[in-house]
Amino acid sequence: MLQESYLPIQSLDIEAETKITFDVYVNLPLNNKYILYRRKGGQLEADKLNFLNSKNFSSFYIQKDDYKSFVKYVAGRLQSLIATKDSEENRRMMASSAKAILTSTFGAKDPAIANALMGNLNDITSVVIEDILDGASAHKKKIFQKLSLLAEKGTDFQKHPVNVASLAVLLTFGIGYSNHKILADMAVAALLHDIGLAKLPPKVIASAHDLGSLGLYERDWLYGHPQGALDILTEKNVEVSPLVKTIIVQHHEEFNGFGYPHGLRGFAINELSQILRVSDDLEQLFKEDFDSGGHLKNRVSQLLDVLHQNKTIEPTLLGRIRKVLI
Repeated sequence: MLQESYLPIQSLDIEAETKITFDVYVNLPLNNKYILYRRKGGQLEADKLNFLNSKNFSSFYIQKDDYKSFVKYVAGRLQSLIATKDSEENRRMMASSAKAILTSTFGAKDPAIANALMGNLNDITSVVIEDILDGASAHKKKIFQKLSLLAEKGTDFQKHPVNVASLAVLLTFGIGYSNHKILADMAVAALLHDIGLAKLPPKVIASAHDLGSLGLYERDWLYGHPQGALDILTEKNVEVSPLVKTIIVQHHEEFNGFGYPHGLRGFAINELSQILRVSDDLEQLFKEDFDSGGHLKNRVSQLLDVLHQNKTIEPTLLGRIRKVLI
């Protein structure tokens, strides 16, 4: 059981041989005591970190008072990679950093820790997204800040777009996209992808991920929500890039041609739209399987297998995504 004054982090969140900005603790489960492992300003040696990771030791702990420093520390690593000139080594480090955050979140066995790590993921990615949006319009940044604030105390429906945005940006980053504009467009598209649901009846919204429970007319309403999102943006005079519009309207299209709203097939579907689709499914999976904690990693693997078998996602792209998640 977590003590209220301590929060779990992953060993993979810490960069070896680099000064840490927070105290690091380990937990002794037999008596549930927290022992100081490294003081703020110290470093964790590469050989010790590698040894711990090889033994499947994953969780360190920090005190709540150090949480902001921790978020800034991890987000700073991601920001520095985005700002670095594109290279094979940089892409490898991007994939490694994204994988560390994602696998620790989906691999946690304790539901309380899984929940805490999902919060870490959102907080870290929010810092990165805000930094990315500094280069975009002030309006886009305002949208993100408003939705993030709403998500902090809102319903699952209100948390959904922020969670999906965090996952989508990390996946996009993790498979090798480092361009600020592309990452900004992905963040904005993820935040706005489901606003078309606002025009639908509550029953349809509640069953958006369970098509089998909907009647024919209700499905038709649901199939229209990607275009409905664009219609709302037009009505509200919200200006977004052509790429954002493409990602939004195509995020339910499938590589096999059985998606909606236009039944696009194959490479006619934008790759970023497919990444958003996977992020949407992952967020739903986390919510549905939260109480099962330790089974979550298996469920992620099963989801990717189904997406592959059904050719929902382009196979090469799905392979790249799998490497970042598992």
